[in-house]
Amino acid sequence: MKKLYHSIVAAFSTFSALPTPRIDWEGAQLGGTLAALPLVGVVIGAFGLLYGLLAKWCQFPVTLSAAVLTVLPIAVSGGIHVDGFADTADALASWGGPEKKREILKDPHAGAFAVIGVGCYLLLYFGLCSALTLQWDSLLLLGLTHVLARALGALAGTVLPAASENGMLSTLRSGAGAGTVRALAVWIVLCLAATVALSPLAALLFALALAAVFFFVRRIARRQFGGMSGDLAGFAISVTELALLLALVFSERLVILWS
Repeated sequence: MKKLYHSIVAAFSTFSALPTPRIDWEGAQLGGTLAALPLVGVVIGAFGLLYGLLAKWCQFPVTLSAAVLTVLPIAVSGGIHVDGFADTADALASWGGPEKKREILKDPHAGAFAVIGVGCYLLLYFGLCSALTLQWDSLLLLGLTHVLARALGALAGTVLPAASENGMLSTLRSGAGAGTVRALAVWIVLCLAATVALSPLAALLFALALAAVFFFVRRIARRQFGGMSGDLAGFAISVTELALLLALVFSERLVILWS
């Protein structure tokens, strides 16, 4: 029970901006941190539902709701996954080999392509949120996208070969085992099952999007960076959130067209 508590606190302390209790940061206590990462997505989804209740009561305009739903995941998570997306965008835009790209990932400065990439990402996410109907089922499905994205990012960071034995991801991987992989797989299965109950079409598109992003990240990790890193895991979370949101909007449009 203590190990579970430490894993949850470590996950929120590392991957969110929420206040957390102090814990003893020992490597042996961090084995379940990646398995607990989807809980951050649960909190983001819960905040989204609360905002939906407020927006419906106050009759907020669609553009305001889209802006809030775009900023909310970044505010709760502290933007750590967006930072990984920015660094990866910078590295992918370079002409260097894997070693040069890994150096760019470690550079604390944001390059032009990082700014451009994040700007385009936020604009696309805002536009897709504007296209949502923002009914209760849509808000629930949107919340599930944040859980699934973190489960997939943690899974990719756990099972794919690492580019280095140093860094935060390597530290978390060192304490993770088969139990972490099974826990993340359970997260994904449960979320997809909940999606089936809400919208079978969305569940199908979610599954396709998850598979596409996982193999895309595996490909660039191997060919462009020589393995996974913490920044690539953040990149995977960001891309998955966007891909699942696109799948959600597309499923809603298809239902409207068929009805």
